[in-house]
Amino acid sequence: MAEKSLSGALIVVVGGSSGIGKAVARQAASAGAKVVVASRSEEKLAQTAKEIDGVTTGVIDVTDEESVRAFFGTVGALDHLVVCPGDMATGSVYEMAADDVRRCIDTKIVGQMLCVRHAGRKISEGGSITLLAGAAGYKPYPDMCITAAANTAIGGLGRSLAVELAPIRVNVVVAGLIDTPLWEPIPEDARAALFEQTAKSSPVGRIGRPDDVATTVLHSMENTFVTGALLHVDGGAVL
Repeated sequence: MAEKSLSGALIVVVGGSSGIGKAVARQAASAGAKVVVASRSEEKLAQTAKEIDGVTTGVIDVTDEESVRAFFGTVGALDHLVVCPGDMATGSVYEMAADDVRRCIDTKIVGQMLCVRHAGRKISEGGSITLLAGAAGYKPYPDMCITAAANTAIGGLGRSLAVELAPIRVNVVVAGLIDTPLWEPIPEDARAALFEQTAKSSPVGRIGRPDDVATTVLHSMENTFVTGALLHVDGGAVL
């Protein structure tokens, strides 16, 4: 069978205390999985534990290998790993701070690789890894060159790992513009204008919701014939 139930499976969601990651954790728990949510914020983890029955939590900083090592040292065998730490570096190439560039790359590329490094050997036969990337890597936007580069790199990372780590399945879910707290640093008026413009230009006529992406992440875990895939969930925006 191509489909494998998530009921009773142990799923670790890194970056699962907000946005898409929280939606993944919620849907996985509803499917009967045992869910471990990890992120940097103890406050957000506590809130997530209140909102989603049965999840356990742990603190992790994906930019710090010792933190990643310590977290996965507390996790036994697992069935599925989902890594979706959110970060962006925005601004003109002439003005963007080098520290912002490094933070974005450390979080989105190095951080995801470190999670795979320290979780990979614990994943059960038939298990999977799902990495999250953003549509900016596949459709150009002004002032997002580093974010675009990082998202494209995640696609390459996932496809290479699918070959290296087989039979563990590795997929990359590429999210379009999704209404999550990741966009909150942008002034409200500018954010509203961006959302409206994107919705109007999208074939489906709206921007995305975290559950739209989470549904595809669950599919990547359940379907045992999907690996090395770049799964675009963007309402057709890349078109």
